Amino acid sequence: MIVIPLWHHLSMGIEVARRVREGLAELIRAANDPATPTADLRVLLSECKAFGGQLVVLQADTAAGIAGRERHGDGGVGVLAQVAGVSRREASSHVKTAEKLESLPSVRDAVESGDISIANARVLAGASERTSAEQVEHDSELLARAGELSPEQFAREAGRWAAARQSDDGEDRFRRQRARRRLSIFDGDDGMVLVRGELDPVTGAKVRKRFLLEAERLRRLDLHSPGADKRTLNQRMADALETLTSHGSVYSRVDATTNGSGQGGAEGSTGGDGRRGESGGGAGEGRSGGAGGRCGCGGRPPADITILQHLDAAGTRAFAEIAGGSVIPQSVLEEHFCKAAIKGVVFSSEGVPLWHGHTKRRATKAQMNALRARYGACGGCGADMWICDGHHVEPVSRGGRTDIDNMMLLCWACHQKVHHHGWREVPDGRGLYTIAPPERIRHGPARAPDPPPANGPPPRSDSRSRRPVARVQPQPLFG
Repeated sequence: MIVIPLWHHLSMGIEVARRVREGLAELIRAANDPATPTADLRVLLSECKAFGGQLVVLQADTAAGIAGRERHGDGGVGVLAQVAGVSRREASSHVKTAEKLESLPSVRDAVESGDISIANARVLAGASERTSAEQVEHDSELLARAGELSPEQFAREAGRWAAARQSDDGEDRFRRQRARRRLSIFDGDDGMVLVRGELDPVTGAKVRKRFLLEAERLRRLDLHSPGADKRTLNQRMADALETLTSHGSVYSRVDATTNGSGQGGAEGSTGGDGRRGESGGGAGEGRSGGAGGRCGCGGRPPADITILQHLDAAGTRAFAEIAGGSVIPQSVLEEHFCKAAIKGVVFSSEGVPLWHGHTKRRATKAQMNALRARYGACGGCGADMWICDGHHVEPVSRGGRTDIDNMMLLCWACHQKVHHHGWREVPDGRGLYTIAPPERIRHGPARAPDPPPANGPPPRSDSRSRRPVARVQPQPLFG
């Protein structure tokens, strides 16, 4: 048995680290040398993908080893942030990634060898949480795509892959994302006002589209204003926040409705037989380039966005996604069917258009006026009718028609209850509809029977009778 002293391991590790540092310093000098061929620079840049992944794994494994021996209890986040000079948030991300890769040995090996970037490894780890580690490990095509695509491209590819294999349509995940939404406005140290927040994928797509359209309108104004300072894209996006919040309030929604401004529309579809379709929320600004317009349900449109619905070959399983964005659940798709102008487009699995239908408005101005006349207010809570949408009782996705008899008036909050929280449309006894909470049975708190007294006969529950009064069993409560 050969015993290798601890100091030998230590000196060998220090020597390897020294050689790595010297090698990196040499590569930096080569990158800044004008004589280095461009082809060599491209090879060097591609090798950096391997360096980055290997460094993250090395840092996380080393920090985890220290934390385990010294019993830090945080998996190595603290020591990694302190010794390696990274932020605590970055250190936590590295440690969590390394922990998730323990159940994905093939992915970890690919990261260590430089075949998969650390960013795509994180995406694969997230996909395994939505499906299973075994499915990720055994899908060689998915792993190959992880080594070929950029992080942005692969995130969309992996999202579709997971959506087609997970047990639900992503409703729980979308609810968690909605619960994380936040927006903070606060003063900076230099007197500037800072805005920071997080939005769910659907709201984020709408906000991004509105801002980009307004920024483009401002750019055209700059082009036709000689002598004016030309704003950068970031400056135009900041100005778009001011203009949209000035003219996009609830009061302008009422004005647009009462003044009868022109209707806008968006495209949508259903797909089938392994094909995919598109849908979107209505938007007048998508047609005219301005900030006005109304959606088919009356009032100001949410935004002109495109939603793709993917179906398998049998047409029995489907999932939807925002074009260029994240996967969304069926409830969100049905909510947009209520407020969009749908144009059917069917694609083959290769993306070739096979059929193109005509645009169908979801609710005309006359229909919205009729709904307002029939209901007079929100059918759920009685909110002002001018902040209400036309809602399909029988969803469009299940063949529901855009007829007055199949529609009701719902404010934005009640519309959300129906599509995202399981509320039901029920007749109100007047020939109209209202909404009721989901049918969930709730039981009162469990209560054990009173123990018998230590001495003497049991106490009488009723002074007029020697028989104890029977307990009333809790009745099911709805809502």
